[in-house]
Amino acid sequence: MKISVIIPIYNTGKYLERCLESLINQTLKDIEIICIDDGSSDNSPEILKTFAQKDKRIKVLTQKNQGQSVARNVGIKEAQGEYIGFIDSDDWADVTMFEKLYNNAKTYDSDISMCSINVFNDKTGEFSTVDPYMTLDLFDKNFENRAFNYRETLGFIFRICVVPWNKIYKRSFLIENSIFFPQGIFFEDNVFCTEVLINSKSLSIIKEPLVFYTRASETSTTTGDDVKKLDFFKVFELEEKLLKGVDLYEEIEDYFLQTKKNTLIYWYKKLKDKKVKKEYRKRLCSLYGDC
Repeated sequence: MKISVIIPIYNTGKYLERCLESLINQTLKDIEIICIDDGSSDNSPEILKTFAQKDKRIKVLTQKNQGQSVARNVGIKEAQGEYIGFIDSDDWADVTMFEKLYNNAKTYDSDISMCSINVFNDKTGEFSTVDPYMTLDLFDKNFENRAFNYRETLGFIFRICVVPWNKIYKRSFLIENSIFFPQGIFFEDNVFCTEVLINSKSLSIIKEPLVFYTRASETSTTTGDDVKKLDFFKVFELEEKLLKGVDLYEEIEDYFLQTKKNTLIYWYKKLKDKKVKKEYRKRLCSLYGDC
């Protein structure tokens, strides 16, 4: 088959039918849809069962709750498609998404083919395609209608949208390079994106917004989310190791270190939990010594 679409699912019954409908109605029919139920306790398992009964392309795997990275990695190992795509279960795809990404990838023999993102505000019901991070506007016209190498993006590589669900990846490329999502940390997309980019030989883009991202209401960061932000320190350690592994670190060290510092300070200012903020500040001071 042409594409394996991997969906990690955990208690997203409110949105799951919308997501699955967008996949079974894809104009590219030669796909498999691998659903990994990560220990859901809502009505997600029943929805998955119903859809699997009416569409044989849907494969449902169930595991105890282990997190999104584990679920995605299970999907990668299970996939049989020429290319692998991802979608989160509270998001959905334009019905032409995977056909267009696949044709783009085949035209330019790309390891990675990516598209723009349409942001849906779940609270207001409004759509937006103005965020340059989501719309791939970082890529000027020179990058369109051709394949390019990641080295052409070194001037903005850390500003490229890190999410895996606006891209498809050549499965052989992922397997041969043993690229999987890091487990046991949050913000794993950042590490995965860096690893696929610096190992890829060719990329191509479609600026058309073909995937719909459901953004929750713009509320204050919760206490639980604050704890997750501590993982940014580990994320940057892993990214630095990856860059050094391909002898790229020295070439973009200043850019990497500035991105690291700006990101860590940005999230520090967002923290609400006093205990987490104290620990976060301690780690910042150990890195920069200017506290």
